[in-house]
Amino acid sequence: MRRRVFLIIFLCCLTLAAYNQTRNLDYYLNEAVRNSPLLNDYRNQISQAGTDSLIIGATRKPLIEAKSSLQYSPYYHNFGYDDVITDGGNYTAVLGVSQNIFNKRAVNNRYAAVEIQKQSINNSSKISINELNKIITDQYLTAFSDYTDYIFNKNFLDLFMKENEIVKQFVKNGVVKQTDYLSFLVESQTQEILVNQIKSQYVKELLILSQLCGLNDTGWYELGDPELQIHGSPEIAKSPSFIQYKIDSLKIENEKLAIDIQYNPKINWFADAGFLTSNPWNFYRHFGYSAGVSLNIPVYDGKQKTLSKQKLEFDENSRKGYENNFRVQYMQQVQQLEVELKSLNEMSIQILNQLKSSEQLVTALKDQLEAGNIQMTEYINSVKNFKTASRNINLIKIQKLQVINQMNFLLTQ
Repeated sequence: MRRRVFLIIFLCCLTLAAYNQTRNLDYYLNEAVRNSPLLNDYRNQISQAGTDSLIIGATRKPLIEAKSSLQYSPYYHNFGYDDVITDGGNYTAVLGVSQNIFNKRAVNNRYAAVEIQKQSINNSSKISINELNKIITDQYLTAFSDYTDYIFNKNFLDLFMKENEIVKQFVKNGVVKQTDYLSFLVESQTQEILVNQIKSQYVKELLILSQLCGLNDTGWYELGDPELQIHGSPEIAKSPSFIQYKIDSLKIENEKLAIDIQYNPKINWFADAGFLTSNPWNFYRHFGYSAGVSLNIPVYDGKQKTLSKQKLEFDENSRKGYENNFRVQYMQQVQQLEVELKSLNEMSIQILNQLKSSEQLVTALKDQLEAGNIQMTEYINSVKNFKTASRNINLIKIQKLQVINQMNFLLTQ
């Protein structure tokens, strides 16, 4: 029996420990990055790009091939191919080697293409991380707002519950009317309903936060106070989104150079050794080898080179248009957020002053209520005003953090 009681107490303690567990913003940001399939895909693409470089290096080495063919062409009477052409058959078994020479420029161009691809993948990864951080932080702030709202209203509910006994005593002593007590009771019940509604909303937002981070977690957690500061300065040249336009420009130039290289003369050397005969029965008498050089010079292609480069020029014009548009919008967004943050700071000071005045009024009216000089409804209204001012302070804080999050996204993206 004692063991069973001890086990029940132990399990209750574990439940309370899990219920009071706290998680902060850094935890969710780290989990989101770790569990992101997109970021994992980028890591694999970087590895693939490294393999592409090894493949390019391998193409510079001689290509060795084993070639074999057996061709029988029967000829008798008035049937069959001309034996002067076919020799009755063709039997080949050779080992050949070939290599493209004087192709250093083409190989370097392919290496440059792989390097540009790596830059693009790394930059895309940075953009994705910044976007993911912004999304997770926004959702964390939404959930944190509900969490603080829940704690705040629950504290008010606890206060109402404590005041309930005092008000009952006031009724017995004739300090307040029975109707005043009923008004207070209704207000307490309304507050209790509100606390349950906010709690349900917080649980919902917490689940969404876990899902965005790739977590299969339905537990209840307290959220730590997010501490967000503005990092960096609005330097557009360091923005990964702006850098992507520069990388795209490098890619277009590299493709133009690849087109030019494609129309350069190509020289290959080749050699082979083995058996080549028209009579399979004395193939051992026809072992030999051959070697040579081939030259390929493009002469005319129907203006394909010009048209291909023209397409790339269209791509470059589009890229410049997007880049210029991003430059203008970037500065506008930064300035807009700076103005909004300044306005919220000013509003925060005003509401803090209002909160101080409201708190003083609640204290004064409580003394008058106990003295029987005012009605309960007047005291309840002052408490409501104090509660509204307190909630507005919390909302302003969340709004400031959201603006800072958006600002950091622009400064670090």
